[in-house]
Amino acid sequence: MTKSRKIELNLGNPKNGWLPIELKFANFELEFIASNIPENPTDKLCESLILALNGIETEICWNLEPECFFFELKPSEKEINLIILKSSGITENRNLIYKLTGDFQSVILPMFRSLKKFNTLEFNKTDWKKNDQIKLNKLTKLVTERKKQHQKIES
Repeated sequence: MTKSRKIELNLGNPKNGWLPIELKFANFELEFIASNIPENPTDKLCESLILALNGIETEICWNLEPECFFFELKPSEKEINLIILKSSGITENRNLIYKLTGDFQSVILPMFRSLKKFNTLEFNKTDWKKNDQIKLNKLTKLVTERKKQHQKIES
């Protein structure tokens, strides 16, 4: 089995409620600056990863005010589809930007790691709210369990 490529998600340093974000995969690259209004997208990312690990379809809205990017996570048995859509507003029609199919190690794990890294950054509370530690702990536990399952399968 060939090793699949991993996505790369970089959450930058937030400033005044705006967060620079970079997503890379193969020859696809997306850079944007998201707002923490109406909800904190890094908290939403944490919730979405928990749901995806539990086999539930979910989405994250990155609000660019007024435009939005939506990251839909659609898990199946062994795969995860990441669908990236863009709209001119939260309730407007969405247009497909990019779609990729990966697995726990190529989609979920890199997103989880970037979230953990983001939580170690030092920034002012007025710039951005830290992620909910209870949710992050729950996600960490799920990821650890999934990693153990992977190791059992591979050995």
